[in-house]
Amino acid sequence: MKRIGLYCAALFLTVQMSYAQEDEIIDSTKVVGLSDVVITGQYSAQSVDKSLYQVEVITAEDIKNQAGNTVADVLNQNLNMLILPSQSTGDSEIQIMGLGGEYTKILIDNIPVVGDHGMGVNIDLTKLNLDNIERIEIVKGAMGTDYGNNALTGVINIITKKSIVEKWKIHAFVQEETVNDEYDWYEGSGLSKGKGRHIQGLEVSHNISDNWFASIGINRNDFQGYWGSKDGSKVLQNRGYEWLPKENWNANAMINYRGKNLKIFYKANYLHEDINYYNTQINPMQLGGGNQTYVANDRNYETERWIHHLNLDTKLFGRVKFIGDFSYQSQDRKLQNYVYDIPVRSIYSEEDFNTYASSEAFYSRGTFSNFLNRKNFDFQVGYELDNTKGFRSRESGEALFESDLEKTLGTYAVFASAEIKTNSGLSLRPGVRANFSSKFDEQFNFSLSSRYNLTDRQNIRTVIGTTNRYPGFDELYTYYVDSNHDVRGNENLVAEKGYSTSIQWNNSYKNNDFRMENNISTIYLNLDDKIELATVGFNPLQYQYINIDKYHSWGINTDHRFIYRNLNFNLGASYYGISRGLESNTGVEMKDDYRYTLELNASANYKFPKLGTTISAYYKYAGKLTQYVLEDVFGDPYYRLGEQDPYSLMDASIRKGFFDNDLELTLGVRNIFDVTSVNNSFQAGDAHTEGGSQLMLFYGRSYFLKLSYTLNFN
Repeated sequence: MKRIGLYCAALFLTVQMSYAQEDEIIDSTKVVGLSDVVITGQYSAQSVDKSLYQVEVITAEDIKNQAGNTVADVLNQNLNMLILPSQSTGDSEIQIMGLGGEYTKILIDNIPVVGDHGMGVNIDLTKLNLDNIERIEIVKGAMGTDYGNNALTGVINIITKKSIVEKWKIHAFVQEETVNDEYDWYEGSGLSKGKGRHIQGLEVSHNISDNWFASIGINRNDFQGYWGSKDGSKVLQNRGYEWLPKENWNANAMINYRGKNLKIFYKANYLHEDINYYNTQINPMQLGGGNQTYVANDRNYETERWIHHLNLDTKLFGRVKFIGDFSYQSQDRKLQNYVYDIPVRSIYSEEDFNTYASSEAFYSRGTFSNFLNRKNFDFQVGYELDNTKGFRSRESGEALFESDLEKTLGTYAVFASAEIKTNSGLSLRPGVRANFSSKFDEQFNFSLSSRYNLTDRQNIRTVIGTTNRYPGFDELYTYYVDSNHDVRGNENLVAEKGYSTSIQWNNSYKNNDFRMENNISTIYLNLDDKIELATVGFNPLQYQYINIDKYHSWGINTDHRFIYRNLNFNLGASYYGISRGLESNTGVEMKDDYRYTLELNASANYKFPKLGTTISAYYKYAGKLTQYVLEDVFGDPYYRLGEQDPYSLMDASIRKGFFDNDLELTLGVRNIFDVTSVNNSFQAGDAHTEGGSQLMLFYGRSYFLKLSYTLNFN
């Protein structure tokens, strides 16, 4: 209770401000169509069909139907996306078109989120909750001109709620969820063993006046871990968890002022996370007098993160539109080692919490547009500043270093673009960006986007863009050398360079109660100087991060939406291939042809207005993946083809409203096909066996029940 009191005190002392980017209040619960407003990659908020980028939107309605609580909960159903969880750290990172999270920028209201690997990359998606989310906007492809480094596969922009219709809105919910077939009621009941997922949230919003709006919220997500074939923490045999227990607290607040020529908000978010590691190795300990007990060397991990964001939207000299973002963020990760007496079920001895990794960042981005106040031509100039300080202890629990390290990396950029609209229906936006770094050589990004209206109902978009990626902390400074390992970073790494091209065709049709939208797109990604942990010696076996690979990915996607009265049906498919040019730095080279995989997804929602009920289902098929793996058998290196088996995911839910939908009950099931792990032979073996293992992606079929109540009054 003391900890909860501290969280609440911190929350109420942190006042945040926010404003709506749109000129009108947007109903986020409706189905997103071509007329709905997006902000990612735009000069100002505008409808999807007028955007020069193809923007995918996950609406608040989808989030409610899936009973999603973290960003990781709702992204797995999207094509070309895979959420990769870690059983050991509890983190979940995204992979798009075969490239990891370091190539995708994660933003909250256009601000990159701080993490252990830098600003906005490799972010743990389970640390981002969805309580106050308006929608999630996704743009795939290189976005280096608009959003800078690390945006080769695109950006994911999480848009928070910034307005309500009513004077007051109070929203509270509780959600109970099984973890596979494991569940019991709240721990502390006396009968609980500590199983399941228990979530609670509260949010209060208030229109203070015509110009002022404020909100405040808190959320707790208590994942009790997945026992699986293990027997928990209080046993001597078969001790441990297959997925570690994890508890997240998120607090947020905002306040917003909207005047005629001035919009300003300040908002802050606080995260506290606890992860518990239980050692499977049990040791006897003598107590004296011939007595002994059995102990384990366990560990607690603790993360604290603050995000402060100030946004200013105004007109300079009565005409020039200026949007400025200023953010200060910090993340501190600590660990505590302790000795646990298993028979007595108490801590025998413990150390203090010590910081093993931290990040501190100041970020600012500003854009100037509307210089000429003309409908057919506009241009934008802007700047971006990022100063990030990172710390890693000698033994960080993830990568290892020769000594404690504290490094600061400053990146600075200026960019410009122009939008040209012609009477023939053609719109163009050329753009350029210059990136400067305190450690790396300057980098230049270019882009050219276009949209051509074939008819009133059809348009075609083409986007060409470049981006770069600076090496991460671990790639530069890792040093892990002992009698069995030799893994080293490389301070001589250079920035990776990539580009993408895409073509998208969009068609819409509407007739009375029937509406249809069709999208077909193709995308090509190219990456040079890709950084890999490569084998640089075989006797002894040595690894080092080096710029070594070329990476190419090409794919075609289709997405079709059909809406008839109360039925909303979506169907999509993706067929993409990956080609890699590999070197081992030991004389073994391999040029890989494109290796293709198929993905399918579908979703359906049907509303019964008189019953206040919505039935939803979401399906995804992920096809077989293949890639070449370097093996060393008795000092004779060669490449073999590794495979990952296909799998299917399906979720379903029923959402029922009571008392004019003020009270909502949602029942559902995740992972209906009970997928846990898939066969994966991407890991290299040793001199005796070839690589091959089970990749655990999910913890199986789970059921959830969510009860939420909203009180609105003027």
